Amino acid sequence: MSHSCAWICHRVSLLLVVLSVLAGAASAAAQEFEPVAAKVVEAGTTGDFNQFRQILASPSVNTPEPFQGFGGWCGWPDVCRLQNGDLFVVYSAGYWHASWPTPLDQPPEMLEQWKRSGVGWIVEWDCPTGGKMVWIRSRDNGKTWTRPKAFPIVPGCYYVSDVLQLRDGTMLAAAVKHSSYGWWERMPATPMEFAKVAARRFPAPNVIFRSDDNGDSWREIGRISDFPWVDAIYSMSECPDGSVLAPYSVCPLPGAGRSIWVCVLARSEDQGKTWATLSVLGSNEFDSHEALGGYLPDGSIGLAMRPRSTWYRSLDHGRTWSEPQPLHPGSGHLLSRGSLSVTPDGVAVLAYCGGPGGSGRVIYSRDSGNTWMKTTGDLGFQFDPFAYYPDTCVLDDGTIFAVGSHEGLGQNQYGPAGAEVTAMRFRIKTPAEGEGIELLPIGGPPIK
Repeated sequence: MSHSCAWICHRVSLLLVVLSVLAGAASAAAQEFEPVAAKVVEAGTTGDFNQFRQILASPSVNTPEPFQGFGGWCGWPDVCRLQNGDLFVVYSAGYWHASWPTPLDQPPEMLEQWKRSGVGWIVEWDCPTGGKMVWIRSRDNGKTWTRPKAFPIVPGCYYVSDVLQLRDGTMLAAAVKHSSYGWWERMPATPMEFAKVAARRFPAPNVIFRSDDNGDSWREIGRISDFPWVDAIYSMSECPDGSVLAPYSVCPLPGAGRSIWVCVLARSEDQGKTWATLSVLGSNEFDSHEALGGYLPDGSIGLAMRPRSTWYRSLDHGRTWSEPQPLHPGSGHLLSRGSLSVTPDGVAVLAYCGGPGGSGRVIYSRDSGNTWMKTTGDLGFQFDPFAYYPDTCVLDDGTIFAVGSHEGLGQNQYGPAGAEVTAMRFRIKTPAEGEGIELLPIGGPPIK
């Protein structure tokens, strides 16, 4: 069999697996599931957001070295606490919320939509490489930060979506190549025209980088590209056996009103060089997108999905999954991407965007995700209303260090759409204190 035939057969087989799994779940997905157990408390957030918030990068604070097309947009951060104690933060330096390479390689009708929108200027923006993926480091728990340095340029990759340090010290970073953005519902219906479009834009892979020196230098080592339409990896995890798990979203049936996203869990046994699909989870009825989560204290894995805050559990390291249960009651957009951290005393802390205008929310569990502590408003404790797409890590003293993207700053010296990377530190209060969270100064004294 030729290489091209094997490539096609592999992807057809994988697509059939996805469709089979979803078809089997169709009747179950149509019903309403009981929400995950929650304990609603009156406690809220102690502290002043504006007093404790720190800006790590912006059009005027620790700004990346300007490059052609940089517009003052600094956002979509991710944080990893390294084994040597460093805080390692990655983010996108670009011109807008999505800093694609320009001229935009998108369907003509989409370009016309952009021109008629409030951000029509992006169609004419001159940024041939797109946004750059950059990193900064703190060696004093966030008090001070290094100057931004860039990842290797991969055309179409403008942000690093997740960073993980393995137990042996190796670091992995994931970035998605958005070469097929906008085409999944607009592909031509005839073979010749379909092939011409696909040849330029497929596959749209998740790109894996590796560092062997605590993040000082990076190189590309692998790609995950089993589907032409993919979204980013937000929650890589290392298994007890040393393999690595990476959940990402795919759109297996584009067009004709079938653009529903499902989650594929990929697994690597060689530290990110090669990947194989381990399992598929999702629904035929709603999107399962932007998976956030990881290992819980009891050894199970939990993943939460956008937009319905659906929560999935696996007891066998990602091979099989429970039926989805909503973390929050109701409908609509209840949750967007975030992260899961676990404190030294076994508290699972789930940070995310919670509903419209609900950036920088957190809920936590003292029993490995079986019951979640929430506020009366039910969307979670707010740790920073500016922190869109938050990410967290745990410091030595068990407190949480959180980063987020504060967008909408507007005109700045580099462009019309500035954004900044924010940081906040907080702790989970004890049951004796009445639950809730307390904001803390960054780089302040440890909690004993």
